[in-house]
Amino acid sequence: MQLRDLIKRKPIVVDGGSTIRDVIKIMAVENIGFLIVKEGEEVVGVLSERDVIKVLAEEEDLGKKVGSFCRRDIITLRDSSTLEEAAQVMGKRRIRHLVVVDAMGGVVGVVSVRDLLEELFSPGPTGE
Repeated sequence: MQLRDLIKRKPIVVDGGSTIRDVIKIMAVENIGFLIVKEGEEVVGVLSERDVIKVLAEEEDLGKKVGSFCRRDIITLRDSSTLEEAAQVMGKRRIRHLVVVDAMGGVVGVVSVRDLLEELFSPGPTGE
């Protein structure tokens, strides 16, 4: 199975000028723990719920812009990559989310550790 087969919906993207308050609301409403950060049309970073918690532990400014603290080291895999490749990268890099890109480098989605586990350990079509 390829990563493109695991993508359940379009990635949630926020502007680098969004605030922590904005991001917390989006994560709560969308029930997600990972966002892609863009400035204009360019993907510039990623933001996890852990990143938000770390910033909140250091300061209480809910107006802080996410572009100032999002992680700029975006770890990507091609949509044609396998689950095994994704698991290896996640384990080696100690991350819970991967940004999935197409052949042209465009973002097509996000795959999480939970997505991998659900696919690998879900019951088969007969419920076995």
